[in-house]
Amino acid sequence: MPGRIIAIDGPAASGKSSVAHAVAVALGYMFVSSGHFYRALAWGVVRDRIPGESFQEWIQCHHLYAEEEGLEIRLVLDGEDVTPHLSEPEVAAMVSKLAVFPEVRDFVNALLRTQAGRHDLVIEGRDIGSVVFPETPHKFFLDASPEERARRRAKDGTVDSVVERDRLDSTRAIAPLSVPVGAVVIDTTNLTLDQVVATVLEHLSGLSG
Repeated sequence: MPGRIIAIDGPAASGKSSVAHAVAVALGYMFVSSGHFYRALAWGVVRDRIPGESFQEWIQCHHLYAEEEGLEIRLVLDGEDVTPHLSEPEVAAMVSKLAVFPEVRDFVNALLRTQAGRHDLVIEGRDIGSVVFPETPHKFFLDASPEERARRRAKDGTVDSVVERDRLDSTRAIAPLSVPVGAVVIDTTNLTLDQVVATVLEHLSGLSG
């Protein structure tokens, strides 16, 4: 793992994406969202109307890669920029279905590790510190009350249930959502974004790009 890895995990609407992006900017690291990789694949599956039993075969016949734009990446599937499609409701609904397949997770994890071979990363997800990069010494787990996370989702215009998302993420057989060993746990319920970022950076004192 040539690059330094800062892993920021947590459930939906815990603030991990915003915090990870801000920390990456502060340190001059590349920002990566593992969820975007799953959503990119989910969009392709929705686009091609692929049934669940054919996910593995479909993945082997399609090409997902990351184009670097400064310290951020843009995901391209079969030559098409998937960025405009990542927040589509059908895509969001497909992600949890895809994530239970070990072949899908292995595919995404390999792409994430490729990025780590090129850059220092701040990477957010649900199993980064526990499964993808368990060897990194820089692990954080963000959480917030279900009520606060539901409020944040509603504010963003998202209508899915955080309770149901938690159940799916925590009970899946492959790489369930959990607090990584050695992670710093931060409850973001009553903290501003700036306060959470400051807390993370305090623990990372001395790191820079």
